[in-house]
Amino acid sequence: MSTTATTPVPPAPGPDGPPGGTTPRPRPPRLRVGLAVLAVLVVAALALVGARSLRGGGDGERAVPQSTEMETTLGVRFSRVAVVGDGGLVTLSYVVLDLDKASRFQADTKHPPLLRSEARAGSTQRVSIMRQGHINRAGATYYFVYQNTGGALRPGEDVTIETNGLRLEHVPVL
Repeated sequence: MSTTATTPVPPAPGPDGPPGGTTPRPRPPRLRVGLAVLAVLVVAALALVGARSLRGGGDGERAVPQSTEMETTLGVRFSRVAVVGDGGLVTLSYVVLDLDKASRFQADTKHPPLLRSEARAGSTQRVSIMRQGHINRAGATYYFVYQNTGGALRPGEDVTIETNGLRLEHVPVL
């Protein structure tokens, strides 16, 4: 005697939806609106995180302080201090604000700005590359390249920029 079991096959859906005349219930409008708002918020959050990572910014990034007195006297605004070249060099970037004053500032090769660590007794004033004798443009960014002898300056710390009797403190080092 052989027994065979048959499994019932569900009927194929008809042109108007599932068999048996039942149609799926549409989602309530409030649920659709809520899902749309959630999707927009997720996209906005991802865009913000993406823009921040492209910009190189993060939670630890701080703005460079400014000194009206220094800007008026020198004709430049210091914009960035960064340890580069595998830790052996430091760049000090600045923006030209006043062409005449900035040209005098750049031409003073005997007295470059001193970069003094605020975390230890280290500093550097040994400039390897200093822009001089070139035509400046207002709003353009230029830089000095210093030797970072003995690792005097380190990323994540602060430095004080000293030049012509002026000081700009708490400048973050990248």
